[in-house]
Amino acid sequence: MKIKSVHARKVSYRENYERDALALRSGSEHYMDVLVVTVETVDGAVGVGESLSYGGVDTVASAVVKMLAPLIVGHESYGVRSLWEKMYKATYRLGRRGLVISAISGVDTALWDLLGKELGAPVYKLLGADRRPIKGYITGGYYREDKDIKKLVEEEKSYVEAGFDTVKIKIGGMSVREDLERVSAVREALGKQVNIACDANNVYDFNTAMRVGRELEKLGVIFFEEPIMTDYPDLSASLAQSLDIPIAGYETAYTQFEYRDLIEKHAVDIVQADASWNGGITELLNIGSLANAHGLPLIPHYSAGGIGFVASLHAAAAIGSPMIEYHLRPNPLRKKLAGDAINYEGGAFQLPDKPGLGVSVEPDVFEEFKFVETT
Repeated sequence: MKIKSVHARKVSYRENYERDALALRSGSEHYMDVLVVTVETVDGAVGVGESLSYGGVDTVASAVVKMLAPLIVGHESYGVRSLWEKMYKATYRLGRRGLVISAISGVDTALWDLLGKELGAPVYKLLGADRRPIKGYITGGYYREDKDIKKLVEEEKSYVEAGFDTVKIKIGGMSVREDLERVSAVREALGKQVNIACDANNVYDFNTAMRVGRELEKLGVIFFEEPIMTDYPDLSASLAQSLDIPIAGYETAYTQFEYRDLIEKHAVDIVQADASWNGGITELLNIGSLANAHGLPLIPHYSAGGIGFVASLHAAAAIGSPMIEYHLRPNPLRKKLAGDAINYEGGAFQLPDKPGLGVSVEPDVFEEFKFVETT
């Protein structure tokens, strides 16, 4: 069916705000701002997608409506991959990374949702995947002024009590000594039966990352995520070669072309990407195939909303991902966007079996979580 219109609506949830190391060091505000993208056909069918913006939601919305919508309106909605190529090549001089790829992500995900609804099948079935549960791991340990080590330990314990045996702690926002004390305290409290990963969000220099990595090895940490800036794949390769702890990343890369360089340089042992900002489901599949061809696992990243997580979940089933990232921080916006599509039991996520993504966006979400400009 032909595409009639494309819309972008901004929503945000900013309570219980916590920061990672990059936000702390740069002074940036990485709020949970989300752009909900809808693609409608002439017969009234609607697909929904999500773009993550990290402070650039207005720009991403503008890119969707002014740059991408005119490229796909009037085209058949089922040509998802050809429409991805059309959007990517038409914005080649302005995009290839960052906000434009985030905008493409939302449109592409909406197109997959639409295709599933038109064919009466969940997206994972369209991708040839079965409905196996996918193990989840919980990211926590963010920085907040009132969160001391005791509260950090209580937080991580709550994730284990919820049924998950793998947790991730943010590091890099305090001194090396203080962060290692935080990780050590969690390790002591949770014991060796719980897997711990650490995420530095790109803030270390090479020498510090090497020193931290060696200490994390002693603590039995299962992977060290984004230890340095994504722009230095050769240095990341040196870390990966020198350390026993696997290097994970880099979700701050974008399309398969950046991931190709990271993978071929052996800069990562675990590949991470996200449907809501790395190019949508289409590009997540491409990145996953690239990783698999080099014998590496792809573990999807997660950040803010609910639609993007569910999109990554469908793709993860097709890619054969061993795990997927999730948050258990309070986030009512996520529930309003995804409905009952996010379900976990025994530390694993069940794929929704409704047509398309299987999400149910509640109509009042756009008023309740209306994006408000800050100055």
